[in-house]
Amino acid sequence: MHALVEVGRRSVLLLALGVAVVGCANSKVKRGAEVGGTGAGCYRYKTKDKSFEYVSQFATVETKWWDEWSSRHGKTLPEPLPPPDHWMHPKLSSRFAATMHENSFATDVSTEAGPIPADAKVEYFHVLEKGTKLSGMAPFYTFLDEDTVITISFGRDSATLVIVDISGEQARVLDYVALPGRGSKALELAKKSARMAMFRDTSGGAYSYLDAKGDVYVPGANNTVIRIPIRDRRIDRDHMVMLDLAREVDAGSWVDDAMKNPDNHLTAIMPDAEGRIWFTSKFGVVGMILLEEGSPDCPPVYTTAIIRFGLADKIRHFYPDDFPPGAEEWLEKVERYDAEGTLVEHLGELRREGKQIFGEIHIENEPFEQIQNSFSVGPDGVYIVTNVGLYKLFFNEQTRNIELDPAWKPTYAKGELFYANDREVKPGHLNNGSGTTPTLVDDRFVAVVDNAPEQVNLNVFRQTDGTLVTKLPLFEPGAGAVENSVVAYGDSLIMGNTYGYVDPFVENPTAGGIERFDYDPEKDTYSKVEGWPAVGHFDGKTATPKLSTAHGLFYVYHRDVDEDDASHNDWQLTALDFRTGWPVFSIKPYFEGDEFDDNVSGLVKKKTLGKEDYGRKVFNNIWGTFSFGPKNSIFIGTYRGYVRFSSAPTLSSEDEATAPAPQ
Repeated sequence: MHALVEVGRRSVLLLALGVAVVGCANSKVKRGAEVGGTGAGCYRYKTKDKSFEYVSQFATVETKWWDEWSSRHGKTLPEPLPPPDHWMHPKLSSRFAATMHENSFATDVSTEAGPIPADAKVEYFHVLEKGTKLSGMAPFYTFLDEDTVITISFGRDSATLVIVDISGEQARVLDYVALPGRGSKALELAKKSARMAMFRDTSGGAYSYLDAKGDVYVPGANNTVIRIPIRDRRIDRDHMVMLDLAREVDAGSWVDDAMKNPDNHLTAIMPDAEGRIWFTSKFGVVGMILLEEGSPDCPPVYTTAIIRFGLADKIRHFYPDDFPPGAEEWLEKVERYDAEGTLVEHLGELRREGKQIFGEIHIENEPFEQIQNSFSVGPDGVYIVTNVGLYKLFFNEQTRNIELDPAWKPTYAKGELFYANDREVKPGHLNNGSGTTPTLVDDRFVAVVDNAPEQVNLNVFRQTDGTLVTKLPLFEPGAGAVENSVVAYGDSLIMGNTYGYVDPFVENPTAGGIERFDYDPEKDTYSKVEGWPAVGHFDGKTATPKLSTAHGLFYVYHRDVDEDDASHNDWQLTALDFRTGWPVFSIKPYFEGDEFDDNVSGLVKKKTLGKEDYGRKVFNNIWGTFSFGPKNSIFIGTYRGYVRFSSAPTLSSEDEATAPAPQ
């Protein structure tokens, strides 16, 4: 079912395969005129945009220098670090955040300077929406220039792409356009099980991107990809295009008919080194949109199912005993076709035979293999982690197929790339597998954290052949989970513990903690750096910690928990010296009493996000990551929108004068 041909011809093949055609699921956005010919699935994107209500408020801010740092270095900042020395994606921004994890390697490292304790400000961009647009949290940021941020506001049942001017004292919306929503109902916020399903759904645009031409590509929650051109800081509505990928996603699910499950949505999208747009879906579909000259609006699309890669090795690994009659012969046929390079041609035949032998391959009533994280892109391939294993894929121009890197194939037989997984959703994970977007360590390694029972592990593989370099335990047994990508800089890898963050509507006591591992080239392995951080226990909850090389500062967004006050809700940004692990300073924002200009009911204020202190707990980031922006800023998604931390570019001469004399 790989055969996704040029868009103008594809519907004939799909109907021959018995594939259902699924239409646009969101009534608030509409298809305009079709482009590309009959059955193409490409349309002008049209919306009926209502007003977008918001307000900008500045919080009270407390800054503090940590005694452990200032007693040694005074109120000074660490020295800068050398900029990262790795390939930068030519189709994405080389300066500002290009993806949720800063770059296509998902290193969570930026050369932009973050906020410092000099005229520090915290602005809350507060979405004043109710009903389908509640609550408005914005977890995605990209920047047109130093004065313009693009974000997506996620409501309960709708989403809005927003262009915001940040050149003045306060944020000002320049333009906005509606996006397909995820269809969540109001009662789902009240029922915990439904609420959990909603918060564990990563579809709808969180993994969007802005290309070098100023076009935003959004993976819509209704299995469409929407191209939104931004010209002169405004949306070019006459040239918005929606590509309906429902048929491709369906055809790519060749093993378990996953598309028939309404929860199978597109999750992530990013171009490869050649500019071809790759996408993934929750239930294991991998696809590629081939942008070519002459077909900018309605290009060819190719899809496949992630489960077909290493299929025979996978089944032997997870089902080593009690094969049903005919299973071994079927696996031998799979391996033979794979070795011949004809597997794609025989997928229809193998699917029919496999279903007769195995039935639908499910675990706990869900499709066997799922993709809930984003993916990473290097110059030689696309790296994808599922709840089963890790893959390195590329598009073969000669065969016109999505293929597995041939050097990785033998490693699957060893079982190394099928990481440890108890198939349970740990408190602090979004699904029953790895919670990490693969992180590329220059051209050497790729790192993920597994879902092993009791204690999760850092797994580092070689990019060349997928062999396992090291597997090291993280955090305390029974109290560790990592739902964010691994931070990678030079020979160092750093992870934050998300264990315990389950329901953002309650207190969520979490284990917290940060651990760092450094590579030893002589031993060709990583080992834990003891005493890093040098002091303190930092509970990053859900925000990915990130490194700014401009001042050598490692930023953590966390709660400053008062052990004597269970209702404490003070969220703050703390910067650590990357070299030593000493905490340098913290910036804490809050609103007193009723200062937060909200428009929700008193009941919502009382019951949402834990007890009391509404003006403090609204800084809860609820899985939103943060991104480094221009002018010493950090943007982080919060309960009702986003928060911008910013500061002066340098410390005052008075602060610098407090530095101790050299010893």
